[in-house]
Amino acid sequence: MTKLQTKNIYFARHGERIDFIDKKWKETTKWHLNPPLSPYGLQQADELGVYVAKLQPRITHIYTSPFLRTIQTALQVANELNKNVSSSHELTKIRLELGYGEYFLNDVISNDNYIYQPLDQLSEISQNVNYFDHDYASVFQSNYYSQAREETRQQLRNRLKQVIRCTLDAHTTDCNILIVTHAATLIEGVRTLVTVSKERSQEVVTKKEVIIATNQENNNLSAWDMSPIRAGVCSLTHLELLDDNWTVSKNGLTSYLSKGEQNFWMFPEDAPLYEKTEFSV
Repeated sequence: MTKLQTKNIYFARHGERIDFIDKKWKETTKWHLNPPLSPYGLQQADELGVYVAKLQPRITHIYTSPFLRTIQTALQVANELNKNVSSSHELTKIRLELGYGEYFLNDVISNDNYIYQPLDQLSEISQNVNYFDHDYASVFQSNYYSQAREETRQQLRNRLKQVIRCTLDAHTTDCNILIVTHAATLIEGVRTLVTVSKERSQEVVTKKEVIIATNQENNNLSAWDMSPIRAGVCSLTHLELLDDNWTVSKNGLTSYLSKGEQNFWMFPEDAPLYEKTEFSV
């Protein structure tokens, strides 16, 4: 296969959450859907950052879910990427994007006011203001969860399809980006990117036909990529643009983590896909 362009998108899951190790943590806060990283989770995020900082071409943008654990993970990566940057305009900055936010199922959201803290109240942002792209406007707004209440898996795919298309359109030339997100969103995000690239290569570019194709997408589940993507905490999945198609190059990489793969997650109904596949992480 001929390599035509050098474009790369990396998906990373956040580090270990505090409530993974402290089961009583949720009793101490009203923000029980928005746990911070555990001490080891911060270490994992730092180890991820050290690895990402060595990647070439250099990561130029970081997109992250607005949940605290993903912001903390993204900041650790940004710290490593920007260690040797001499001027502010050369910084790799973080874009907060709700479209890459957590996946909530079965009416988990009982009080939509306490999903995640208002971003202007987070010290992680106020103390690292130069690391955030304040000119970026999130595709999805803060009222998304209060309106949705819960998501089906197909609604998650629809959300990701919309935000990933917007991300691709924003990076037609400089596409070496990192997306820091959650397990379910990572898995379906990778699948969305592969699916969208196949759809784009097959589209007849007339407005009428594209609108018709878009209206049919929700019911076109047979065309959806179902690659068995691994999603341990602080794992990294790499996709590269080859011959106009996004192709998975590394799947759930964790070799840079001191304890290797931890807290692996998958959609339970996808288990047969993973049983048939050998992985090297």
